[in-house]
Amino acid sequence: MSYEPNVIPLKKRAFNIVGSIGLLIYGGYGIYINDLYIPGKRSSGIHLHDNPALIMYVAFICSCLVMLSVVVDHYDKRNNEYKYKLFARTLEYLGWGLFATALLLQISV
Repeated sequence: MSYEPNVIPLKKRAFNIVGSIGLLIYGGYGIYINDLYIPGKRSSGIHLHDNPALIMYVAFICSCLVMLSVVVDHYDKRNNEYKYKLFARTLEYLGWGLFATALLLQISV
């Protein structure tokens, strides 16, 4: 059985790169002004300040790393996709945990 490396379409790679940069800039600006706004689907959203905002920004970084791992996996021709999947899954769980923690801290303040 021969191995074929992952091929990720250019459109998805570009979206992941631009999305990561946008998320980092958005979060960085929110940290800078100490008002990180998280929009809500059915509500007006929530404004995070101080520690909850920093925790949410770390969750943003986790999200960016997951998106960028897809791009890196495309260029890595070795047979190690399982490592990228484990990396992505671990950061997804960490990111969602940080997301929930930030929201709970802001609500309890």
